[in-house]
Amino acid sequence: MRNVKNSVIVYYSWVGSTETVAEEIHRRTNFDMQKIEETTKRRFGKFAGAAMAAVIGLKSRIKPMDFELQDYENVFFGAQVWAGRTAPAVNNYLKKASFKNKNVWLFLTKGDEKIPQQVIDSITKRIEKKGGRVVDSMAVTSHWEPKTNIPLAPEEVQEPVEAWLKKEGFL
Repeated sequence: MRNVKNSVIVYYSWVGSTETVAEEIHRRTNFDMQKIEETTKRRFGKFAGAAMAAVIGLKSRIKPMDFELQDYENVFFGAQVWAGRTAPAVNNYLKKASFKNKNVWLFLTKGDEKIPQQVIDSITKRIEKKGGRVVDSMAVTSHWEPKTNIPLAPEEVQEPVEAWLKKEGFL
């Protein structure tokens, strides 16, 4: 079993599916948890603009966080896949955060069955550039529907989260 002390879950979730996964990881591990929040709340129904912002790599303003990443050895980093890219809030966080000497596990939510390798590679490259090491990643399909805007339910992520945490030695 891995050393679970000094572990934190950091995530961004607009719709709520990534938050569902983060909460399940937290429920099973009791790691500290921090949400990346934009200073301006994104309105639902503006999906085309949000996707375009992700595609061109924009960064959005995020609220200050009340923790120091340097206090942690292990980071579980969660993000949504937007049009095959990272969200603007994630782009800003990755630009600002120092991952020096951090072990990072990525967890992503996505709208289709494809492995989001481009997003995994992009986040990995940025974390490594900041001195961190991505150990593994997991992606959960949300089957999100813009008209209903219903995030993943907790029971939909219990099995994949448990299997991943066991495989990685956290359970």
